Amino acid sequence: MKQKSLFYNLLRSYVRFWHNVIFYRKVEIRNYPKDLPSNTPLLIVTNHQNTLMDALAVVLNVGARQPYFLTRADLFKKDFVRKLLMSLKMLPVYRLRDGMDEMQQNDEIFQTCVNILSNGGTLAAFPEGNHGVQYHLRPFKKGLARIAFKAETEHNWNVNLQILPCGLYYTHCQKMGERLILNFGEPFKVRDFRAEYEQNQPRTLTQITRRMSDDIKSLMLHFDDLPNHDTLKWLTDLELRKEGDTITNVRRKANELAQLRQQDITAYDRLMAETTAKREDLAQQGIEAEIYGQPQPSVSLLIINTLALLLTSPIAFYGWINSVIPYSIPFIFTKKLKDQQFSSAFRIVFFALITFPFIWLIQIGIVWGMTEAKTAALYALTLPFTGHFAHRWARWWSTTVQQWKLR
Repeated sequence: MKQKSLFYNLLRSYVRFWHNVIFYRKVEIRNYPKDLPSNTPLLIVTNHQNTLMDALAVVLNVGARQPYFLTRADLFKKDFVRKLLMSLKMLPVYRLRDGMDEMQQNDEIFQTCVNILSNGGTLAAFPEGNHGVQYHLRPFKKGLARIAFKAETEHNWNVNLQILPCGLYYTHCQKMGERLILNFGEPFKVRDFRAEYEQNQPRTLTQITRRMSDDIKSLMLHFDDLPNHDTLKWLTDLELRKEGDTITNVRRKANELAQLRQQDITAYDRLMAETTAKREDLAQQGIEAEIYGQPQPSVSLLIINTLALLLTSPIAFYGWINSVIPYSIPFIFTKKLKDQQFSSAFRIVFFALITFPFIWLIQIGIVWGMTEAKTAALYALTLPFTGHFAHRWARWWSTTVQQWKLR
């Protein structure tokens, strides 16, 4: 199977722009092992919270590597989506719900994965096997451990395969304009488990699977108390604007809450009840935890911010009026999705590949037809900058309004 592809690099660069610059307010890549030679076989494992967006987060942000990604097979049903996913080197994995006949294809897919790794390639996958919107790491499947050991044993432990854990953290999974952090851990070698594997294969499969789980859990935001999940997330969101590293701040707060739960359940339950009431009250006022948790600006600074927003509102309006159609269409289509967790993934695909390119081309053509080529070219240059500004302006306006409410 071809490891490198020029088309892949071009498409990835284009989609990365939409993903890292337009869709997310900020994408931060932490501790990625840039000194690892690009021909070192690598299995990247991550938590799975945000459907196809998790795969894009990894595929678009691992340097020059062109990872193949194991993805649930039902996403490949639509011809257009299948071609897009395959062009990004995503491979279908069939589950029991897909039918026994379909699952038999997994043997071929898993052997393809072994071949990729054996030839110095990169494979990425979700050991949980399914996605869930909550900030909680679910039990891992052992399929990836089997693939890893098969790649080594088929080549007498000379592949030098390494496993790289990564914790993905979104400030909000489905919203546009949020922050995404890829928090990589230390890679470890599969052949370091050779002695244990040759002595007891089932136990070693469990051991390496547990190692992956423990590493990823230490890199992400994880809550064990699922009944109080939303309140715990709200409390950690209060840390988002504080000084220091974002993922460290929220994880530290989560650990403090977990310790309180273990040491004083009465105080913990009281905190959950009080915070839930506060969270619901602020939600009715339209105030986010991230805004509530930051130091509030003075009245004079708020006045200056408001005036700046009013002065720049014509630019924002120009950007909005020229982007409202391509921006709105994906939201209309995604309202019909049975699983709303796929909404952000479908939107970025629509934004990058369909609505913005084609509708902006139509708009440019209309301006060209009504004026001249020079004017149409200038108009075309303004579209991406003002459209991006309009979306950011809306975020700044929302923040300022919330800050006024808190005065």
